[in-house]
Amino acid sequence: MAAIEGELLFKLEMQVTGAEPVGVGPHGTRVVAYVKGKFEGPGLKGEVVNGADWFLLRPDGLAEIDVRLTLKTGEGDFIYMHYTGVGDIPKAVLDATPPGELPAGHFSLRTAVRFETSSPKHARLNRVQAVGVGSADTAVGAVSYNIYAL
Repeated sequence: MAAIEGELLFKLEMQVTGAEPVGVGPHGTRVVAYVKGKFEGPGLKGEVVNGADWFLLRPDGLAEIDVRLTLKTGEGDFIYMHYTGVGDIPKAVLDATPPGELPAGHFSLRTAVRFETSSPKHARLNRVQAVGVGSADTAVGAVSYNIYAL
């Protein structure tokens, strides 16, 4: 079986700037969290201009992540970034979470990442399937990832 090798595209650091608790619905607890931040890697550096996570805490305790971000490079190029994945929330954090609220604690994140850009300099990102390996500390609103091209 082949091994998976990845190339680090960038490190992503974000801060939650606000949230809209949608509440408990048929699929679990939904919270829309807004973020801003920065990213930096070999040949790619800039800021997260705007972004949001349509976070879903399922009844079985797994977090579903659905994020869309607008990245702006230092040269002024825009890159749309979309990723989905899962957050593994420890049982102690889940047990301490009131119904309808976002879990407040530290947990790992694993995501599948895609990009879109009109920038000739970064056009290769349009063809990249990437993965994100990260963590969230929702008690302080911090989210970080290493983003790897496969």
